[in-house]
Amino acid sequence: MLQLDWITLLAALLAAFIIGVVVSRLWIKSRGEDSESLKRQLDDLKRQHQNYQVSVTEHFNRTTELIDNLNRNYNAIRDHLNRGADELIAPEYRLESARAASHEDLQNLAPATESESEFDTPRDYAPKDTHEEGTLSETYGLRREQFFEETESDTEQDEVEPGAKKTQ
Repeated sequence: MLQLDWITLLAALLAAFIIGVVVSRLWIKSRGEDSESLKRQLDDLKRQHQNYQVSVTEHFNRTTELIDNLNRNYNAIRDHLNRGADELIAPEYRLESARAASHEDLQNLAPATESESEFDTPRDYAPKDTHEEGTLSETYGLRREQFFEETESDTEQDEVEPGAKKTQ
């Protein structure tokens, strides 16, 4: 009888193992996690990435074409305006020197200005007497008594705590 119980137990374990394998296979296939579905997903992602790369390349090619068209249209507009100016403006009103972009001729067309020597050069400092402290001095803006009090307290603190940093 004891032997029959062991055989029954082994048969039940074998049946449970087989049922577990079958159920796990069905579970994996239902979730789509088998190796074939993973390969399909990988192939789909590769295809999407390639399509994206092609789209980016097409986008930049189209952008280049549009910029080239813009440059051609700009040149056409400039030529049209130059021809219109030649045809519509009387010769005595034309500024040929401006079109030639000669620097000396353009200087002659500019209105006369006052000479540059008449102006004082700008100063980045305040004028001071020789006995006054400059604005970059460490004691600028401090009263003499206040300066001496601060220097005395600093030296006393250094004597009490050498190497200690000052706190303010």
